Amino acid sequence: MIIDTDRHVAVTDYRDVLAYLDKSWQKHFERKEFLGSVTEASNHIRVSSRFGEQPVSAAALPEADKVLLMPHQALTVNGWADGVAATEFLSGFNSLARDKWSSGNNVPVIVVQPGDPGWSAAEIRRRAAEHVFGAIALPLGAGLLGASHYDQIYEAAAETGLAIIVHFSGVEGLYAGAQPLGGGVHYSALSRQVLMSQLAESNITSLAFEGTLEKFPAVRFLFSGFGFSWLPSMLWRIDREWRTFRYDVPWVKHAPSKYVLEQVWLNTWPLKEATMDGDWARHFTTDALRSRIVFGSHSPFDGDAPGDVIKQLGPDDGALILSNGAALLPRVEAVTS
Repeated sequence: MIIDTDRHVAVTDYRDVLAYLDKSWQKHFERKEFLGSVTEASNHIRVSSRFGEQPVSAAALPEADKVLLMPHQALTVNGWADGVAATEFLSGFNSLARDKWSSGNNVPVIVVQPGDPGWSAAEIRRRAAEHVFGAIALPLGAGLLGASHYDQIYEAAAETGLAIIVHFSGVEGLYAGAQPLGGGVHYSALSRQVLMSQLAESNITSLAFEGTLEKFPAVRFLFSGFGFSWLPSMLWRIDREWRTFRYDVPWVKHAPSKYVLEQVWLNTWPLKEATMDGDWARHFTTDALRSRIVFGSHSPFDGDAPGDVIKQLGPDDGALILSNGAALLPRVEAVTS
């Protein structure tokens, strides 16, 4: 089974989302300054000549058996100062995703609010009971993912069997409330895009050393759109530090790489990053490492197709990567619309 784990969808008019809210919240969001600011925020995910154009959704992908749909505009709540408004907005967005995008082989994600874990846990349980969602999208809020602040979200994920998808919204390193990038504030959208992989390495390290992966062994994480060529060297570094200082973190009972290789996945975009200099053949030499990589097109943002995976990794490794998604997302396979 081929699952595209990173296919983006968008609304072209936010009033389609507001139709799911009660009248008072519709009035709250109908102000031009709100609609304009959200539209601009969603455009920060783009770093090409398309900046400022109407939001677009990816076209259908007939080669995939299932497609996990990521509404990237909803992810931008990680830059909002008004957390209450963010939960109302996401409630409407999740309802729209259920009604508009869940059909055929398309399976939307539940987007939750990182600043409100209690509301997010309730939303996960409520949406899981509708049997149309395939995973949980957790935008990157101010705290690292290993913080106990997120435990209610992880408890709901374990209870429902839904994997957690971590995908940058494009406002990280730019807006207060979203996670910062290392070193300081970068002024260019291009600089921030180059450094997004820092966020994945930082949060995976946090999940391992804060004991979250030990505490929630049934929770699966996918870091989406961050690349993956850096994974082998990161695992070497975290294991080396753990061997030297393990008595500082007695709650981490095994080498951190063991947790990561059982509970964390990365998807393929941008695939070229790992194949242009032969890193794939040189560093991804074990079945454990290769099992962590799943297909994600990142379409329509200069994405990769299943044919690119076969062409760049070869027929055997390409077929393996294209089939890896079923182990990560069993709920996606079970969803029928």
